[in-house]
Amino acid sequence: MPLPPNFDHWEHLQDMLRLYHNKLVKQYFKNQEDGDISKPKPALKQACLLDDNDTVSMTQLRLWLFEITVGHAQSLQAPIYGIPVADFQRDVSFKPQIKLYFRERYTNLTDRTAPGRGEICFRLMNESAQTYTRAKAEEMARDIKREFANPIFVWEKGIHYYYYRDLERGYDLRLLVKSKAEGERVARAVVGIQAHPFESSSVDFMDTDKLYPSNPGTQLVYGRQVKKPVKRPVVDVRFRHAQLFLNGRQTVINLVSTPESALRSVIERVNVA
Repeated sequence: MPLPPNFDHWEHLQDMLRLYHNKLVKQYFKNQEDGDISKPKPALKQACLLDDNDTVSMTQLRLWLFEITVGHAQSLQAPIYGIPVADFQRDVSFKPQIKLYFRERYTNLTDRTAPGRGEICFRLMNESAQTYTRAKAEEMARDIKREFANPIFVWEKGIHYYYYRDLERGYDLRLLVKSKAEGERVARAVVGIQAHPFESSSVDFMDTDKLYPSNPGTQLVYGRQVKKPVKRPVVDVRFRHAQLFLNGRQTVINLVSTPESALRSVIERVNVA
């Protein structure tokens, strides 16, 4: 069917944007009043809503504000769920998963081009997606904040592997550390979140004499010499945020966020770096 005479492409596009975008905005801010700019959240809702009188630039700014600054686009990202280890997956299939994220400060970089990172995961073996509630998530967020954000926890990563394996309680930690003592310090903090006892029988430590140079040289990539990645860098990584993954839920639940993290809609936010 041909377009009608005098069809206005911009008006049609604007109508479609208003119809679908404003519906998403109202759903995202469903607990906020319309037309109220006296408080931060309803004022943000008003700023995100498209209006018939908006110019192209204003339309783009409202879209950017909602999707990027407010974080709607981030909330749509499906999580990568599960630990891809077959013998462990059978025992913990679809149990709620907590992930703690760490990263080195950019100011600490020397020869490396990217900051060091770290991730620690554990499962909640006495819970399921059906039994877990908002109240339990809030309690978990407070416990993580207590152990890892008061003050900010610094994990001293190194070249040695420290293992802490207690599958009945959901732990299969594989930590790169500078020493066995550092591995124990980190493991104790993790099990301390749920006030679980630290079991020395669950520990295994593998030190290595292999050399991992901090400056491994360069390699040819696409006609240019670029720096090789540093394997097992000896770095201090700082706790940044924690998330909860529930089977069947398309988006993660942000439990804790520090000022160095850009997470939105967080249960517990840390105000000091």
